[in-house]
Amino acid sequence: MSAKNSFSYIYMHLDDTDPQELENFILNARTGREITKEYLVLYNFAIDCKYAKEIQPEYIQCLIPFYLEVIKQAATRRNKIAMDIYFEFNQAVFFNSKSFIYAVGERDYRRLMEYYIEETIEKMELEDCVPLSWVSLFNTTAAFCSDNLLQLFQKIFEGSVKVKISFFQYLSVFLFKESDNLLIVNMPEAFWTSRVWDFDDGYFTHSFYWNKEITEIFDREINEERIKSLFQQIKLWICDFLGAELTELFEEEIEQSFVSGIFQNRKAEFSEKISSGAGRELYWDNTF
Repeated sequence: MSAKNSFSYIYMHLDDTDPQELENFILNARTGREITKEYLVLYNFAIDCKYAKEIQPEYIQCLIPFYLEVIKQAATRRNKIAMDIYFEFNQAVFFNSKSFIYAVGERDYRRLMEYYIEETIEKMELEDCVPLSWVSLFNTTAAFCSDNLLQLFQKIFEGSVKVKISFFQYLSVFLFKESDNLLIVNMPEAFWTSRVWDFDDGYFTHSFYWNKEITEIFDREINEERIKSLFQQIKLWICDFLGAELTELFEEEIEQSFVSGIFQNRKAEFSEKISSGAGRELYWDNTF
């Protein structure tokens, strides 16, 4: 069946998308090109997918390769158009998951999730990656389904030293308040530790959240034993970063965080807030 015949019967309700513009894009666009204004039809279609009772498979299945390109370019945060489309696409996948999965099929949905996972790990491995700059992608990927978080943890704990270092920097936010954290210094903004609640759901929406199953997996997997093991695996890097004397002090402070209950209290606060879908920017109760 030709692409033109595939769209001879349109039953999907479209408010924001011009059907002819969308079909022209599908028939004429090619992957591997720079994302320009012609891609904005994907932004409109993602909005329609977010609210549609039924997403037309003929459309979304043709468009997935282009959305994958959007995800790739949005991860670098260098393309404004890609970012806009990416946020709307994420909302469609998150808020209308049943219709989305039905339209793309279980196999392609799993491939899409694997793509998000790989992009997350790739971003964690970047040498010039600012601490916690990958967390919004990590949180978003986990929010789509609980299996994603399990796969992320497997790839992190079995992954490269760079990935483990990035993740340990993230875990240090649960161990220490900002003023006590020796591992991350010279951050450009105040309250940088509040990034642990960020999602890629829009510029100011703060509407995504983790469900109960996801938070339970996080609580189970991120524990004292895991953190101590991870610390030993990257201890040479921490020695290079802090020096031997400060590394010894740092290890003592980690132990104190467990003994005093700081770690458990901060992890509990994290879980409560990331599962709330508060719709507002979140901060630690005690930051400094």
